Amino acid sequence: MLIVDDEEALLDIAGTYLEMEGYSVAKAQNGKVALNVLQSMTPDIIISDITMPEMSGFDLFEKVRAMPALQSTPFIFLTGHSDPKHVIQGKELGADDYLTKPFDPNILISTVKGKLKRRQEISNSVSQQIEQMKNQLLRLMSHEMRTPLTSILGATEVLADGKESLSQQDFTDFLEMLKSGSKRLNNMVEDFLLVVKIESGELEREIEGETVPINLQNIVEHIVADCREVFEKKRIQCTISVDNRPQMLSISAAHLQNVLSRLMDNACKFNHDGGSVMIASDISPERVIITVSDTGTGIPQNKQAGLFQKFYQVNRDSQEQQGAGLGLYIARRLAEFAHCELTFESQEGKGSTFALAVRKNRS
Repeated sequence: MLIVDDEEALLDIAGTYLEMEGYSVAKAQNGKVALNVLQSMTPDIIISDITMPEMSGFDLFEKVRAMPALQSTPFIFLTGHSDPKHVIQGKELGADDYLTKPFDPNILISTVKGKLKRRQEISNSVSQQIEQMKNQLLRLMSHEMRTPLTSILGATEVLADGKESLSQQDFTDFLEMLKSGSKRLNNMVEDFLLVVKIESGELEREIEGETVPINLQNIVEHIVADCREVFEKKRIQCTISVDNRPQMLSISAAHLQNVLSRLMDNACKFNHDGGSVMIASDISPERVIITVSDTGTGIPQNKQAGLFQKFYQVNRDSQEQQGAGLGLYIARRLAEFAHCELTFESQEGKGSTFALAVRKNRS
């Protein structure tokens, strides 16, 4: 650990107590010296005085936090200042703790132990999340990308090597296989790019409400038309009950269609053969609530908490064709950016209802 103080006696006393506890201690007489020390070491914790020549502890703290490798390093102010203004300033800067001189060695040591323990807990949690993310990506790569690639490569080889012996129907089937696999891969890539835009903040800067009225019925009919093939294949009955009056909304037509398309896609994907889907709207003076309901498999209670997380998939082993697990994450974030609220209710075995509450734009 690194101790920074212009009082040599305090450096020696504090350093001795901490070394007796088994810690390795580096010392610096002021902030500038501390920055030089940090060029050659990455401490697990920094303890610093506030009032020092050449550079204050507050200035040192800000420079430390600007270093990527030290942004999560616990930083404790140890100072003779008991003035509440200094305490408030230190806490507002984001310091991890604030101890005053003359310090109690037991309190100093317990504080250090507590901060190091908490740092280790955070590190373990982050490592676990990274490992989980790696496993999710590996599973995604091994299945969701390999499956369409396999169909594309297989169809291409057959068409290239045996096109003369293929019937017209065979030829049409292989072309459809190419189209389906290519579309699936393209959708996945588009979702990945959209997630990058969301998490970089770029998409939030782009989002603005429409300056012209939005016809919800037109958007819904377009989405339903895109799902017509799935409806026919799974014999799903779709009911539309939306208001056809144009509305000024806080979300753009493009992003509204994006969100509703993802909800409709899930309603079809997780529905039973012969099931039903209903999309409806409820209009009040302040907002429009659009619901997408299905009679599908529903979501188990113990799986609902993480539903809007990236790469989250429910019962992946028993339910294939789930995609990359980004649809609801993207839908929720698009809704949030436009100051809308996306919620759901679901019962396992009976289906789900997702509700998008959109504010009316009165500007």
